[in-house]
Amino acid sequence: MKEIEIKYGEARKRARLRWANSEHGKELSKNYMKEYRSRPEVKAKYHEYYIKNKAHWGEITKAKQRKANNWGGIRKENEDIKRLHEEWAIKNGYRDNDNLHATNTERIVNNAKE
Repeated sequence: MKEIEIKYGEARKRARLRWANSEHGKELSKNYMKEYRSRPEVKAKYHEYYIKNKAHWGEITKAKQRKANNWGGIRKENEDIKRLHEEWAIKNGYRDNDNLHATNTERIVNNAKE
């Protein structure tokens, strides 16, 4: 008969999860957390977190509202601006750069010789 080798950590994890999902485990966890949240040091910690993050709590709601209104969404390009920019670029020599790489290489070589 072949023995199945199960690692101790994996077996304990499965047992812990099985216990936590049982009715008895759920009841004990609920009672423990209820008692834990009523401790003075835990209440102080929660209050400190509340005070520190109070200013930012409305941000999530605002972000959802902005997304619903598509505020700040994808920018739509204006065709007139594109056309005028291309005309300006051609007029000022920014689009006529077929030999740009060769010209720059010659300039670098000549500057290096000097």
